[in-house]
Amino acid sequence: MRVKTITCSGANENTSVGGLLDLLSEFPMAEAGIQISADKCRNGMPRYHWIKQVAAEARKLAKPVQLALHINKDWVEDFCNGAVAPELSEFMALAYADGSRIFRRLQLNFKIGREREPDIDTVAAMVAAYPAHRFVFSYNPNNAAIIRELYRRGVMFDNLFDSSFGEGVMPICREGIVFEDRLQGYAGGLGPENIKNELDKINDVNLLSAIVYVDAEGHLKGEDGSMSLDKARDFICKILQWEDANV
Repeated sequence: MRVKTITCSGANENTSVGGLLDLLSEFPMAEAGIQISADKCRNGMPRYHWIKQVAAEARKLAKPVQLALHINKDWVEDFCNGAVAPELSEFMALAYADGSRIFRRLQLNFKIGREREPDIDTVAAMVAAYPAHRFVFSYNPNNAAIIRELYRRGVMFDNLFDSSFGEGVMPICREGIVFEDRLQGYAGGLGPENIKNELDKINDVNLLSAIVYVDAEGHLKGEDGSMSLDKARDFICKILQWEDANV
């Protein structure tokens, strides 16, 4: 098994822009996931301006880095029903000189049971309308049926298996890849202190040829509640050590 992408989530306005981009440049397989929603990222809020700064500094780099937006609450509900918040539209349009998007992966954290559930036809149409982006669906028991239907319709997406839906709870056991022709991600309680053991578990339930990615947030937080670049580096290095020993 090979780990294609290492997502370190939780970077925000308290994270050094230069430090974050240095980390991503040093480890090309690493990706920073940034949580966005109207209550945290409207125009004029600190996170809005920080994201614009990240994009401006990323354009100056010799090579692109991996940056993702994790879309939550009302913004994801709007998107899944055909409306894009102005700020989200602005972020999605940010691009490098060659036209490739700075925030290429967009994780849609919709959840069945909320006030406005996603409309399957609309979700499929919205994904198709933005071919410059790669979408991620958070797969869990509540959302499984709708994601399986989107898969049946041929919608392209990456699949993040997170049974606790962002709560950082480690599952009792890891499950194998859900869709063999989609990139499978694993989340839930991952951090530098346990990632090697969890990769062993993920490896045990998948084929030797499997390609996966992992996503951590809660165990990467520092004392201020934001992502610690030191913990993110440790997380990345532990994964690379595991690959050296197992691949």
